[in-house]
Amino acid sequence: MNKKGQSISINTIIIAAIALAVLVVLFAIFTGRLGGFTKGVQDTDTCAQKCSSLNMNSGSNPTSDTKSCIDGQYIAGTYIDGKYGCCCVQKP
Repeated sequence: MNKKGQSISINTIIIAAIALAVLVVLFAIFTGRLGGFTKGVQDTDTCAQKCSSLNMNSGSNPTSDTKSCIDGQYIAGTYIDGKYGCCCVQKP
């Protein structure tokens, strides 16, 4: 007697894994624990870091009315040392 065993298909396993991942993310969002992942990134994001990654120096930061740079490159965003973005100037 040959009996074929029943098994779960690979598609069912993949769908179950994706559903479990979605449930974990939703749980983290609704319990407020997702903020812990981004807190460290926001605390260390500075204009000096953005400008140095472009091989430039940090210049004077724009104000709320201008949001642009006269003598450099404007980097949009909110940073610890630049609330309305950053101005990066070429290194001498």
